[in-house]
Amino acid sequence: MNSAKPQKTVRDLILATAGYLEGKGLPAARMEAERLLADVLGVARMELYFQFDRPVLGRELDRYRELVRRRAGGEPLQTILGETEFYSRVFKVRQGVFIPRPETERLVEIAAGLIAPPEVRLLAPVAVEIGCGTGIIGICLALEVPRLVVEAVDIDPAAVELTRHNAHKLGVEARVHTHQGSRFDPLPGHLRGEVDLLVSNPPYIPSGDIEGLQTEVRDHDPRAALDGGRDGLDFYRALAHGMGPWVRSGGWIVLEIGADQGEAVTEILAASGAVAVEVHRDYAGRDRVVTARMPDRKDDDG
Repeated sequence: MNSAKPQKTVRDLILATAGYLEGKGLPAARMEAERLLADVLGVARMELYFQFDRPVLGRELDRYRELVRRRAGGEPLQTILGETEFYSRVFKVRQGVFIPRPETERLVEIAAGLIAPPEVRLLAPVAVEIGCGTGIIGICLALEVPRLVVEAVDIDPAAVELTRHNAHKLGVEARVHTHQGSRFDPLPGHLRGEVDLLVSNPPYIPSGDIEGLQTEVRDHDPRAALDGGRDGLDFYRALAHGMGPWVRSGGWIVLEIGADQGEAVTEILAASGAVAVEVHRDYAGRDRVVTARMPDRKDDDG
């Protein structure tokens, strides 16, 4: 009598895992089950549909079960796979470095639209990104805006290293320069008054709200990338306080915000002397980005 356990096929695993992850409250359970299995098998996700009857055995099955266990426990899919897709490009990610969500594509879209095409002048336009993390925002801007030079800053050396890696991988390492340090401190002095765009997706979650976040955010994103202080606005105040010597006359400030922070961030930027402050919504209809300009000399002259 044959007592061997029936083999698990690609189809079996996808269906079982999708149901399991859906029960854990994951809305894209089938897609995630497929992406995890494709990673284990070393194939593109769509290739699984041509291999539904392929048995998954031994180490492959053990590895897949371990990845599913991690995802069910709340670890983000991106860190499990070691990569994320953003603005139709693939970026390396790692545990402990903040990964932008899809909504942040709106920040890139707006920022690129404000400085592209670049003005006709001898010098290339310059963007400064404060808190670059994976480098995704600055690198996408460099890819979208010809000649743009990005100065990417992060206090975390792991983030700086990851930004360098992604810039090299996507072919813009010559135009994406990294600096380790706090906010404006590590920027070279020659950039004073020469920055065309200041961009940031800063920490904006009020400290008291962090424990109530989703597990994959609360337990896996670095707290420094989430915690915006008591009211969530500490980083905006620091940027507004420090940007004056760096952003040129007429230069742009583009910041991601929480959905209920538009009015407060508008007031902070206006109090710093910025003009033309405007709140923009994302494609779900939530306030997502604030833009502003440093006043032109003609503005100062009335």
